[in-house]
Amino acid sequence: MKRAIIIIFAVIITVQVKGQSSGISITGGVGTYELLDLKSYQDVLIERLPVDAMPFEYFPLYTNIRINLIKQHSPALKYGLIYGFSTTGAHANYSDYSGYLNLDQNLSAYQFGATAGYRLLNIDFFITQFELFAYGDIRLGYVRDHVTMNIATTYYYEYNTLKLTSVSPMAEVGLEAMFRIKKISVGVEGGYLFDSGRNFKAGEESQPFSSVSLRPPGDLRSGMSGFRGGLKFVLWFNPMVGLE
Repeated sequence: MKRAIIIIFAVIITVQVKGQSSGISITGGVGTYELLDLKSYQDVLIERLPVDAMPFEYFPLYTNIRINLIKQHSPALKYGLIYGFSTTGAHANYSDYSGYLNLDQNLSAYQFGATAGYRLLNIDFFITQFELFAYGDIRLGYVRDHVTMNIATTYYYEYNTLKLTSVSPMAEVGLEAMFRIKKISVGVEGGYLFDSGRNFKAGEESQPFSSVSLRPPGDLRSGMSGFRGGLKFVLWFNPMVGLE
């Protein structure tokens, strides 16, 4: 993530030198994923455990952050580059007087792509503008599922881990409602993410002879489709005349 942010700021500096109208936006919020295959996979893992573990979480609302580098082509049209990161997970646990057992899936998604927005509505309020945009993104997502299982008792300890990865084309459509004052815009953004759902590739288990195998029972698809929303902040550089 740090490397992606450095690249984005390097591009921003280049854009400013050319005197183009541009900006950078940061959006933070929550959303949902379908993740049907990974939820079923969690059930299979729980069935393999030597004790009746209690499932506490099945990929709850995920946290996400998006960073956009924007080029303002005209008052009604903008486009640019996008980087997104989100994370969620699943958890199951068992404990008694003799020890405990934890089973976790930690899911992270890194997305890179292009975005475009078209202004549907513009209303002037004294020194402020209200703008409603429709936007669309095309992205390539790198999805990583880190599965871990550990058992600890007074006389026994076992730890096993497996990493699943997938690279999947994605697209998102949505709306953003922003208030703009000179070089700053603030507002909300929300949309629906479509994931083409490519299969995960499984690495090697850290303990291949563990008492609990973490290998998937079959093909697992990424299943990242879902709704997302958040608060958005934009800082504009060299704004166009008439947009100040």
